[in-house]
Amino acid sequence: MALIDERTKEEVARRLLPLKEPVSLTLRYASIESCPTCPESRELVETLGELAPGKLTVELVEADPAQYQLPQIEVSRPGETPRVLFQGLPSGFEFATLIDAVERVGGAGSGFSESAGRRIAGLDHDVEVTVFVTPSCPYCPSAASLANRMALASEKVRARTVEANEFPELSQRHGVRGVPHTVVNGGRSFVGALPEEHFVERVLALATRSEVSA
Repeated sequence: MALIDERTKEEVARRLLPLKEPVSLTLRYASIESCPTCPESRELVETLGELAPGKLTVELVEADPAQYQLPQIEVSRPGETPRVLFQGLPSGFEFATLIDAVERVGGAGSGFSESAGRRIAGLDHDVEVTVFVTPSCPYCPSAASLANRMALASEKVRARTVEANEFPELSQRHGVRGVPHTVVNGGRSFVGALPEEHFVERVLALATRSEVSA
């Protein structure tokens, strides 16, 4: 059974064909023995590439499971270092988050208010924002998208969306008991979906604290 039905394909094609800038999708994968959802992730990105020919380039990279949390999908403009990453199969509600990321990288931009955008652009240190999600969580796309948008607003920010159920050890390490669970610089965290201004404020505050602690 196809991961994306025909009706969804039509809707995705309608959204991706108007992309202003080319987008690169890189899938890091391994064998099904060490990465059960890698075949489905490959089918997903290849289908997206077929739906937006000339707009969306797909690259498949075989990776070492000891070095990466696989599958890993990286969204970027061609030639740029990816700052928007998805770890795990982006299914359920998170499929929409992936499409949103592609649209924004492809020219839609971060869409932040002037005040929020100015605060993010003023960052003088690196910030990694990791959002743990599940496919059935209707509130997770909001948090994951805000993290991705922060990465688009500043080269200092790197965003990762992690499917919590696929990486139980990683989830346990960060104390994930509810989603969306947002971790800043691998340490401090908060739970729940927040409005744009509050999300940015919380992330920047935790990033500042982690800098002071370091």
